[in-house]
Amino acid sequence: MMARSRQRGIALLLVLWAFMILGVLAIDFGRYMRDDAMAAVNFADETQGYYVAVAAINRALLQAAKVLSGATPQGGSVTDPRSGSGGDSGADEDEDLLPTDGEWHDGTFHGATYQVRATDECGRVAINVLAQRASQGVAEDRERLKRMVTNIQYGSNQTRGKSQREAQDIDVIVDSIIDWVDPDHLTTNGAERDWYRANRDYEPKDGFFDSPQELLLVRGVTADLFYGTGGRPGLRDVISVFCRGERADALNAKTVTAPVLEVLFGLEPQEAADLIEQRRGADGDTFLPLLQGTLASRDPTMSEQLVWEAARIVYVEARADTSRERNQSTVAAVVDLSDEISEGPNPLRWFDRAPWTGSLPGGTVPERAEPVS
Repeated sequence: MMARSRQRGIALLLVLWAFMILGVLAIDFGRYMRDDAMAAVNFADETQGYYVAVAAINRALLQAAKVLSGATPQGGSVTDPRSGSGGDSGADEDEDLLPTDGEWHDGTFHGATYQVRATDECGRVAINVLAQRASQGVAEDRERLKRMVTNIQYGSNQTRGKSQREAQDIDVIVDSIIDWVDPDHLTTNGAERDWYRANRDYEPKDGFFDSPQELLLVRGVTADLFYGTGGRPGLRDVISVFCRGERADALNAKTVTAPVLEVLFGLEPQEAADLIEQRRGADGDTFLPLLQGTLASRDPTMSEQLVWEAARIVYVEARADTSRERNQSTVAAVVDLSDEISEGPNPLRWFDRAPWTGSLPGGTVPERAEPVS
């Protein structure tokens, strides 16, 4: 009788445990089903965004090629060719062209929105030419490179003095960039084969940069210096490894961007933005002398090397919006629009998932940079 009373209620406990186990399994199964459904939605959004971005970049290339061929003028806004919306109603599609001004322009494609921008590679500083000439003893080019690094690292405030340590750190970065390009193994402040073998477990290129990201391999070039931070542009915003040949000797005033004016010439951001705004709708006869006069006191030689011409080698980026920002797709390409062999624009490089375009999270520019190790 006692044994039977002790076992009373065991069945209820077993049933409760069974329901608890079944409940946990049901919740877990439901969570997995929800994750699978979200994954399918995310995949569909990403796929749609990717192909909309690809369509946008192809349209931008077509427009840029038309501008270069002289079939249509440069300027206007990006619109949906099917709807004819944007700009003047009823205007010819060919008049709504994407300028190679390095700024984002909105558009739509089959109901999906996108943004696209085209940047003239020769509206940036040809880093390979600059470093090569500096390695050959051209003092002006080394000074330009030093000014660029200084303005990115500490801003364009001309009145702010640099401490001895800060000046030494900048010299190390500048000479290391030069040493990366020059073929010899002699250095004063930079870094050559012995330093990279001892500290990085690889050797310097001893040749031209093939991509902007290669600068991150150079001694002293930090992520903040390359990507920019604190609202300042980085090296990636102002240098080009694709502008080569005769065009690399000059800077295209028709397509130069505000970050280049800030970093190369030390203009204040607002001053650079105002100059770019004055360029809108202006022609070369009007804007080129204005820009040359503004920059002559800062870099007389470079101001004389300004040209006004259509972009030939462009970096085109396109990103498509989806229902969720995390699913946004971005593609990019470097394209030679002047290739006489190819029947159309000749892609030099394609980025199926474009490089990171934002600054590093939480990055700040210190008042005094850490010493270069």
